[in-house]
Amino acid sequence: MTKISESNELKLEIKHDYSSSHDGIVPESARRGTWSHHVPLWITLYAGFSYMSLGSELYSFGYGLHAVLKMLLISSLCYLAYAIPAAYLGAKSGQTHALMGRSVFGVSGSMIVSVFVLIAPLGWIGYQANTLSTMWNALYSWTPVVGIGVVIAVLGIVNNVLGFTGISAFARWVAAPITLVWVLYMVIKAFSTSGSSILNSHAAGVKAPGLVLGIIAAIGFATYGNEADLFRYAKPHVKNVVPPLAVGLFVGQILFPVAGWVIAARIHSGDFGKGFSEAVSFSLFGLTFLAFLLATATQIAVNDANYYESLNAGQNIFGGWAKWRRIYTCAFIAALGGFMAWWVPQNSANFFRVTTWLAITVPTASVIMYVDQLLLPKLLAGYKRPTKVVPSWNQTARGNWVGVVVLIAAVAFGAYGSGVAPGQAGSPLAGWGIVPVEAWVLAAVAYSVIVAVIWKTPNAKKLLGFAKTAVE
Repeated sequence: MTKISESNELKLEIKHDYSSSHDGIVPESARRGTWSHHVPLWITLYAGFSYMSLGSELYSFGYGLHAVLKMLLISSLCYLAYAIPAAYLGAKSGQTHALMGRSVFGVSGSMIVSVFVLIAPLGWIGYQANTLSTMWNALYSWTPVVGIGVVIAVLGIVNNVLGFTGISAFARWVAAPITLVWVLYMVIKAFSTSGSSILNSHAAGVKAPGLVLGIIAAIGFATYGNEADLFRYAKPHVKNVVPPLAVGLFVGQILFPVAGWVIAARIHSGDFGKGFSEAVSFSLFGLTFLAFLLATATQIAVNDANYYESLNAGQNIFGGWAKWRRIYTCAFIAALGGFMAWWVPQNSANFFRVTTWLAITVPTASVIMYVDQLLLPKLLAGYKRPTKVVPSWNQTARGNWVGVVVLIAAVAFGAYGSGVAPGQAGSPLAGWGIVPVEAWVLAAVAYSVIVAVIWKTPNAKKLLGFAKTAVE
């Protein structure tokens, strides 16, 4: 087996990144190491300062530190329960989320899933871009914040034009190690100098809502949704996907939010711009330029992954056209990312809509796919949907209508219960519990039961939307 050299890696990725019908499965020769690539990659993806802003947001909601830690722990466990099989499915198949959707959902379902995968990260692109613009404003008073955020979002596509290697470079050499050391030092110094006052701090005059709102928001922050896209470059074993997810979660779902909450408690404000300025003077010795470099590097790295997710979905929709080029997809989603950078700051409820929508849509589709690929073959004798080859659009079934209906029903349930459906206020309905997780479970159970019933019928493969080559 020939191993691809580092010098040729970028050239190959510019040519294609295994995201279309023609080159849809990452070969074994292109798979990368767990600790040399995937662990540092996921540290970088979770080392963005937006995860500190989560802590600031939770402080402004009125949550104390004990409540914040409880929410972060619960959300992390919920995410791991979803993400480990989703990541393993990507490693096992070597396919993007969108391409796998062709085999599992058929043409119609794959289009629906691709739209979810394309749109959901764009809200995060807008949020991340405005977070960086806010930090620049805190350091240098650059305005207008929203206008600069729009420019950042549009220009953020550059690394994806050059290929996935850009994220890897940030992970290994710039963003992760320096930022991680800084934030760790920040938390240690804060507790060693004023631990007792921090532990008892609350946002003045704010009554904290129930833990559910914070848990749902934290799940949205943890969830990328395209775990399969990123882990398709991993070797196909569960042991290769757990360490990156676990280490990344500690960084992004424990350390960074706690740091954000601690800094907010020090200044008695959930204003993240003020908090970032305080963090620089408190724990980075006032080195403004270094803070600028770290903030810019980490936010660009995080948005690389968001754009990468949208890009793969766009390629699934458009990439099969003979005259279509990857650069056209990049330009299209960059324009949408710029729009989201303008839209997200317009309303405070948009923040919750962005986090919740991503936690509901793409993960629910992922749950259906890994139930189909990893669970049902163990439960139903003879059930094995072929995924060794990415079917062309002509070979793809019109639709796995069971999967499509279950997906739409579970997403509708999740959106309504979370209060983010059109016409709702953008906050979870009382008494509904952790709705995104409930939507995942609903999708898994409903899909398993209905498929088990249909599998006993003579035309089961056609009814379940197996690729035409698998039926004939």
